[in-house]
Amino acid sequence: ISGYFGGVTDLIMERITEILGGVPWIVVMTLCILHLGSNVWTFLLALVLTGWIGMSSLTRSQFYRFKGREYVLASRTLGAKDSRLIFKHILPNSMGTLVTSGVMMIPSVIYDEATISYLGLGLTNLTSFGVTLSETQQFIWTYPYMVLCTAIVMSVLMISINLFGNGLRDALNPSLKGVD
Repeated sequence: ISGYFGGVTDLIMERITEILGGVPWIVVMTLCILHLGSNVWTFLLALVLTGWIGMSSLTRSQFYRFKGREYVLASRTLGAKDSRLIFKHILPNSMGTLVTSGVMMIPSVIYDEATISYLGLGLTNLTSFGVTLSETQQFIWTYPYMVLCTAIVMSVLMISINLFGNGLRDALNPSLKGVD
């Protein structure tokens, strides 16, 4: 809505997004966990409260990019309503970038979970990277491979997802269609 309509709507929505984006994610995460308890749903709620801000900015820029294209202007000239322009013309052309950005956010979610669980605030009753690193920290001098193996597996997983996201971005990029 912000990227399509622009003007005062864009200004108001961007100011709200900037205010919410100014609060660090770890503060939101900690407050959610302290008030709602330490479980998967609280962790997901805290990620949803903070994770949409970057995606909204990307979506807004994609809508600004596509709303002035010739096919959108031609459709508008032929009498298409705003909802049709948004859902039939602009959003489908933006989906490649939005999907790949969503995939590229997965490593940051893994890192956020590991950080908050390592600090003892997150998913302490489940097995996760942060809990495993926190539990094996006491053995770092006697059995360093325990910490190293967890860190290596976490790093390889995050790198693999990043590489998958890069491949997905290249596959869904419309400017590369037909180029070898």
